[in-house]
Amino acid sequence: MNHRNAAWACAALMSIVPAWANAEGQTSSAPLPLGGSSVTMYGLIDQGLEFVNNVANGKNATRNSWRTGDGTATSYFGIRGVEDLGGGMRAIFDLQGGFQPTNGASRQGGRLFGRQSYVGIDGKYGRLTFGRQYTMRFYGVSFINPFGTGAQGITTLDNGIANARADNSVSYRYFLGDFEGGVNYSFGRDAVAGNSSVATNCPGQTTPSNQCREWSALLKYDAHTWGVATSYERNYGGTAATWGGLTSPDKADARITLGGYVKFHGTKLGVGWIRRLDDGIATPRSNLFWVSGTVPVNPFFHIDGMVAQLRYDQSPNKALIEVLRGEYLLSKRTLLYLTGEHINNSGNLALAATTLSPTASPPAGGGQISIIAGIRHTF
Repeated sequence: MNHRNAAWACAALMSIVPAWANAEGQTSSAPLPLGGSSVTMYGLIDQGLEFVNNVANGKNATRNSWRTGDGTATSYFGIRGVEDLGGGMRAIFDLQGGFQPTNGASRQGGRLFGRQSYVGIDGKYGRLTFGRQYTMRFYGVSFINPFGTGAQGITTLDNGIANARADNSVSYRYFLGDFEGGVNYSFGRDAVAGNSSVATNCPGQTTPSNQCREWSALLKYDAHTWGVATSYERNYGGTAATWGGLTSPDKADARITLGGYVKFHGTKLGVGWIRRLDDGIATPRSNLFWVSGTVPVNPFFHIDGMVAQLRYDQSPNKALIEVLRGEYLLSKRTLLYLTGEHINNSGNLALAATTLSPTASPPAGGGQISIIAGIRHTF
């Protein structure tokens, strides 16, 4: 590297200002002078040691397993920026990439910025953004889901909980006091080839009408002591090469969500429901119900709990989970945790009690326990 390139690299690094960010990567920016701008680097690293039992191991055999992975939140890094444009308007961008601390590999199908990658305008008339970003379903569920995108919780019952994002999308959100409304439209929801929920090979864009399109809408009220939200999302299919059985634009995967919470004396209780119609599977209609709670024991320690059930219409297939987690704060940025989930499958379902990779499914109709102890640091 020559001296000029070194100088430019140093200047770029000096312009990045570390800041406190929460698990969703959302921070508030201090007022900027007209024409002023700021860039923030942020992220989260979670790593734990897991024990999982009753893992299917060939015909009529099971085994127990020990492994490492991120237990309470998927690890990520990001860079966001804002520039004051005057008149209450700001230009914004956010680049956020997921990674696996165990080996440093990229997540979200190998994308560099697979969690979010957008640019837009934010102001008194709302927030308009373009790029890869969360769909409205994310905002309708995340505030009543204390287990977020971690390895346990409702992510084990619905693979879309941790993947409510769309490529090539236009998003608009409007805020009025405690009310929020939003819409999202994607011209091609997943441009990465693959065979999983994070890489479905549905690029869209120049294809026939509806192929690989996505649209979603949100209505939300959050008064900080209680809140309620509902959302609708519809993902259209693509071609025979598209993952998940959505092999044509005539097929779609749609979800309606409804949920809310109340807070009293620091305790938060939530309830949620997802009604899903997935044309890509043999039993398309299902209901996912859950109740959750967060109880602060003291300023440094709190407990999260959840009970949830997934049930398919006109089918014996269903799964019930119980999840319990304790988190101890060493500082506002670093915490230790111990979390456990028990899952009981019925019918032909073989959902695992953990989403850590590789998949550790029990035998069809079987139960499983996952326990993870680890550390999480936010920067």
